[in-house]
Amino acid sequence: MNIDKVGRVGGYGYEPKKPQGPKESESQAPVDTISISDAAKKIASEAKLQAEVKQIAKQIVQAPPEEDRTEKLKAIKERLKNGDYDTLSPEMLDKISDQIATSFLGQQ
Repeated sequence: MNIDKVGRVGGYGYEPKKPQGPKESESQAPVDTISISDAAKKIASEAKLQAEVKQIAKQIVQAPPEEDRTEKLKAIKERLKNGDYDTLSPEMLDKISDQIATSFLGQQ
């Protein structure tokens, strides 16, 4: 029987294996890239605009209808001709003057 020379534990004759770094072929692996064409970008922006237009149109449709202002103006002109606004209370005059002042000053 033949026994080879081993050496002492933790002593001579023992060398730990050195960790190997990444191979050169692995470190220079190809990198994936993505590019979006100008046509695709244009289509995406148009789709976004169409969605916004649909949302705005939906809001307009759901909004309560405005009253016909021409009918209101005709009624007010008729009341002015009849003298209905000749005897206004001081509170009503203050309110009207405040509204006139804010419209002239642009604070609506």
